[in-house]
Amino acid sequence: MCRLARDNLRHGLPPAGQFLKNHQMLQELQLAAQRWQQLPPTRRGIVIIALPVCCLLGTVGVLMWFSASIASYERWVHHTQRVKIEGRELLNLLINAKTGVQGYQLTRQPGFLGPYHSAVAELPLTLENLENLIRDNPTQLAHFQQLKSLVTNVLDILAKHVTLQLNPFSEDATQRYYVAQQLEQAEQAMDRAHAAIDAFLMEEERLLLERQQRSETLRRMNSFVIVVAVVVGLGSSGLAIYWFQQLHQELDRRGRRLEAACDRLARFTANASHELRAPIAAILSHAQVGLLLAQEAPEQCQLRLEKIATLAKFMGQLVNDLLFLARYEGASSPNFTTSFELVTLLEQIAQEWQETCTANHAFHLELASISAVVRGDRDLIKQAILNLLHNAHRYTPAGGTITLRLEVAERFAVIEVRDTGMGISATALPHIFDYFYRDERVRQRGIHGSGLGLAIVRQIVDLHRGRVAVASQEDQGSTFSISLPLASN
Repeated sequence: MCRLARDNLRHGLPPAGQFLKNHQMLQELQLAAQRWQQLPPTRRGIVIIALPVCCLLGTVGVLMWFSASIASYERWVHHTQRVKIEGRELLNLLINAKTGVQGYQLTRQPGFLGPYHSAVAELPLTLENLENLIRDNPTQLAHFQQLKSLVTNVLDILAKHVTLQLNPFSEDATQRYYVAQQLEQAEQAMDRAHAAIDAFLMEEERLLLERQQRSETLRRMNSFVIVVAVVVGLGSSGLAIYWFQQLHQELDRRGRRLEAACDRLARFTANASHELRAPIAAILSHAQVGLLLAQEAPEQCQLRLEKIATLAKFMGQLVNDLLFLARYEGASSPNFTTSFELVTLLEQIAQEWQETCTANHAFHLELASISAVVRGDRDLIKQAILNLLHNAHRYTPAGGTITLRLEVAERFAVIEVRDTGMGISATALPHIFDYFYRDERVRQRGIHGSGLGLAIVRQIVDLHRGRVAVASQEDQGSTFSISLPLASN
């Protein structure tokens, strides 16, 4: 086994386990297909309709989710851009305030304090707006609190410069030193605030890039989902159309079979009524005549009673045949579990036939030299063979020959009943297995029968998944053959 696996891998073939797995998957698919075909048409129709509808609803749901996600990330991108704008505005206002105070210190002109006063007036609102924008981000909110403290510190230092009116060009060395310290302190505070704002904006830039990337990823996924949805939609629609065509064909076949069954039932009822009406009328006629002759001519009355008995027996057999055909009409082939030997059955039939048959016919039995075991109902097979023998007996004149033969061909046991009788015309051959069908030549010769014997033979053979065939020529005899599948071990 290991060598086989190595050889398979060397030649690029999948291992044996993969073959078994593929085989199991194929069997599962076949079972699923069988279970699908066994479902009622109504349930299959519901599934066929629900398949594209579910695909459509699923696709709509997924696309709506993607659209909502993309819109959400777009709002976050817009929100981050607003935060960046407010952050830059904060930095610009702080720079304007510092620039205005520095111009005032150099020139001592109050007009240079305009940007400072504007910045001082706008900075609280800017800080408030910025804090509201980042309230949902705890990390940035913590950074903002530090940034706000630094900005407040810068504003306090700048306000002190404006209030104290410090002069960096004073002749007093102590004052100049103090002014230099204050300027250095302001510059450092400004640098710290500037660095904090830059770090804050860099974090917002990172968030903006991340959200833009996610938004772009969702857009690409949305496009991919649309393509997949189109493919799945087309596939599900094609599958639904295919299943619908199969269902339509199956319903059409069922409809045709139902129409054919109704036609057969109508013909069957009409023929049965006709076949029953004739003996009933004859029985009634003989009974009435017999009553009239009961006292005047007892011997003729006896003949009438015998005729009534014969007709009643014929009617009883006809009713039995009708009941048999009605019982098995349209029935599926059962799973026979009983097996029996055909050689033994044919020997028994031949013995009974020779004991009961009184016609002047030569009878031959030819049996196969090997065993022929079949599965089925032994009594039904016997009835089919006897029906063929009775037909051969009825349509073969005295002095003719009837042969019962058994041979084994491939996987079938073939039973033949051959006679040298009147044969069957070419126009009658396609119809001889129909209910109540009788050749016109038979009617002209006054040979009685119900026309149900061969129909019963065909029905019995169909129940056993076999085949029945006939070969015949007029005035040269007929050969009926029944092919039954041999029982497997």
